[in-house]
Amino acid sequence: MIQPRRIRALTCTELQQLTVERLLAYRKQALCLENTWAASDYADTAHTLDTTYIWFKDDPRWQPLYNSILDELGRKQYASDAE
Repeated sequence: MIQPRRIRALTCTELQQLTVERLLAYRKQALCLENTWAASDYADTAHTLDTTYIWFKDDPRWQPLYNSILDELGRKQYASDAE
């Protein structure tokens, strides 16, 4: 069985070290996660998934992470516009 997509939650410090291109790719990964584990084909195996990763958008860590990604993108794009 193929595992669903997952991402490792990066800290704000780790996000600051990424380039705009890498942040955009990380944002895309976050958006590609399935919405909920309950609606997933993996609902019956969700208990076997490694909890160090975010697997679904209904994970309480997803929204704050996504907001941090957007914030960092905004800072980097503002800084490049200001130059």
